[in-house]
Parts: sequence; structure tokens; C-alpha cells
Amino acid sequence: MSSPFFSIVIPTYNRATFLPKVIESFLQQRFQDFEIIIVDDGSTDNTEEVVAPYLSEKVYYYKKENAERAAARNFGTQKAKGKYINWFDSDDYALNNHLKTAFEFSDSKDVFHLGYKHETPNYKLLRNVDDLPSLINDCLYKGNILSCNGVFVKKEIALENPFNEKRELSASEDFELWLRLASNHTIYHQNSITSVIVNHDQRSVLTMSSADKLIERFTTFNELVENNRELKNYYSGKLNYLLMKNYLWLAVDLANNKHKKKSWRFLKLAIKKSKSALFQRSFFATIKHLIIR
Repeated sequence: MSSPFFSIVIPTYNRATFLPKVIESFLQQRFQDFEIIIVDDGSTDNTEEVVAPYLSEKVYYYKKENAERAAARNFGTQKAKGKYINWFDSDDYALNNHLKTAFEFSDSKDVFHLGYKHETPNYKLLRNVDDLPSLINDCLYKGNILSCNGVFVKKEIALENPFNEKRELSASEDFELWLRLASNHTIYHQNSITSVIVNHDQRSVLTMSSADKLIERFTTFNELVENNRELKNYYSGKLNYLLMKNYLWLAVDLANNKHKKKSWRFLKLAIKKSKSALFQRSFFATIKHLIIR
């Protein structure tokens, strides 16, 4: 198949039990002009065996050495032939309106995003995210409100703006890219819910508990933000608020994982960046963890 409208890039690592669901969710789409590119980031389970029955002129599989999800997404983007790239997590799934809604909304937009929801593994609804503004750019400094599954980017723009492949940034690499894209492109949004994030216990963002890894992740993110001239110029007076929020997320994660002394350190850094830290929910959540646990 040549030049499909969408290239769905699915990075995966030891998610063999999840893959059939996400693959089938795309094969059942109401809009069928797409290709699926599965990038196996060095899995040690039976991922290749599970994927094999699905391989076709529409579904491709590549295995590479482990280098984290950012590198896997970039690899898949390089292989893509579609007009738009949609990076989709291997443990989530698409509703059958995902690509039809994206096609109808695209209208030559450079970057856009669709609504999504959170579910438990047994399909219990946790939260709908269908109330975002039609333009996302000026909201992003407050936090990562986007689902990677809902983001669509023109291929040439995706190639010009790859994910940062620093391992220590893993789990924040998507937010860092959205900010870079926002500093140069309008990010449009449509609130139709078209994909599902499955909040299972093994999600990588939930299992990261090492103090060193958490600190590396969030401080690397802040350093990249502070050293990006275009991003700094775009967000200018809002930059300290963005950095403050990131330090607060780090503080609450550290406190939640019983790294109390280190949590206090980043709580103070958050307040130093912006006194508005004192009025954030995450500030009170951090204090609660520090006092009660």
C-alpha cells in the first residue's frame, strides 16, 4: 500500500497481551486509509509471535534494540508513508470513529488532537476528556492535557520535530514535544472522544518509583524547556509557572513513593519558581503525603 492518509505508529515493549486489542481496534475503523507500524523496542516476551498473524500490506512489524519509546516512535515515523502520523500506545485502544473523526477534522491542519477517555481494564469509565478548548497552545504551560493517542501531526512536521530520545526523559518526552510543537504551530482540538487510555497497574508512568529516575526525568524536562529559545520566547512570562508545575509533580511523586527529604527539596524549588505553587492541588497533595506517611 502506498501513501495512506494515516500512519499509526505503535511502539511496544513486552506488551504482547495488549497488542491484539489495539491492532484489532484499528482494523475495525470506519475509515480504512491507513497503515499500522508496530515498533518492537527490544521486547523479551512473545510479541513477534502475537503480531505475526496480523502482518499484511496494512500492518508492518519492526524489531529494534531497546532504546525507550521516544526512539521507537522516531523509528516508526521514519518508516511511515502516511500524510499524518498518529503515535498510539500499545496498551490502549482506538474507538471505531478515531480515524474517521480525524480525517474529517484534519482539513490540512499541521497538528491537531482529539478527545479521549480513561478506563479500567474491565471497561469501567474513570474520566472523559471532552472539555478542552478548540486551540490548545495557550493551555499547555499549565500541564500535559493531551493524550499521545489523540495527537495527529503532518509527517513532514513530525520528521522535523522528533521526540527527544534521552532515556532519562522517558515518560515526559511527549509533553516536551507538544511544547516544542506549540511554539511553532497551532494545535487544534476537537472534543469527540475517539480513543481510550487503559489505566492498568503496569503502566510505565505508574510504576516509576526510584527517586533517582524520577528526579532525572523531571529535571531533564525542565532543563530542556529552559534551554529551548523558541519555547522560552513563546511562553515568556508563563515559563516559571510551567517549571513550577513540573517541580510540584516531581515533589508529589517523590512523597508518594516515600522519598520525603527529596520531596521537600523540590517543593521548595517549586515555590521559588512561582508563589502560585502554594495554591495548587499538587502542593496540598504533597504536604498530605509528607505529613501522613
